[in-house]
Amino acid sequence: MGRIIKLLVYFIAYQFAVFGILAGGYMALHGTSELPGASEPAYRTMLLWGQIVFSAAVCVHLIAGKYVDGGQMSLRFPHSGKTLLASVALIAGMGAWTNYLNELAGLPDTMKDTTEMMLNSPIGIAAVIVMAPLMEELLFRGAMQGYLLKRWKSPVWAVTLPALLFGAVHGNPAQIPFAFVTGLALGWIYYLTGSLLPAMLMHFVNNGASVLLYHFSGNPDATIVGTLGHAGGAILALSGAALTALCVWYIKSRLLPGPPVWNESDSKTRCL
Repeated sequence: MGRIIKLLVYFIAYQFAVFGILAGGYMALHGTSELPGASEPAYRTMLLWGQIVFSAAVCVHLIAGKYVDGGQMSLRFPHSGKTLLASVALIAGMGAWTNYLNELAGLPDTMKDTTEMMLNSPIGIAAVIVMAPLMEELLFRGAMQGYLLKRWKSPVWAVTLPALLFGAVHGNPAQIPFAFVTGLALGWIYYLTGSLLPAMLMHFVNNGASVLLYHFSGNPDATIVGTLGHAGGAILALSGAALTALCVWYIKSRLLPGPPVWNESDSKTRCL
């Protein structure tokens, strides 16, 4: 567990360091000891660029520190193209029923304003669709789960713990359950294939779909039930659950019926 704790400390430290540097730069540039208000453009600029820089810094650290190696970024399994497509279908199906259940749960969205600010900026969209998925897959699946799979006898727990942490770091009650379940799916795909690329693609598609729905729904506050009604929402959720089950069966029984091929490279990986 020491390595997992260290990685979480890095994750938090980079956030404080990046935003601290940006805040210090702003105060020095403007000759003030106060930060801009949340509604001011300067604040939004710091937050948006901070997300990009923070994500990039964590990625560089994980790769340079050899927490993640090249083998984890390759497609070494059979039928890779079909597996990638099936993985995308899997995350699409999951999105239907998990979002529906999230709506029924009625959990508070404590980051609604921040999310909308991100989704209304090209920089924010790049952070949401590209940088966040890239960084989170390298960290939670590559560095954490890859390490635990080498050291724990139970792959179930090696997949589950990073998924729990993945949900927790989102810090938003409305996102935590969905992020946890999604983390399980991403971890399962990584466990089966030994490659982070399918999980990254799933993550890109999941976040990209959220951005597209936000911009093209005609109502940023629209909900599944509000748009389709309770019956329509239930049908969509059941269809998504059926697609999820079909993809799980197809991937495990048809595409990857053999033993998991997660990366078992030299466990004496150097850690900075």
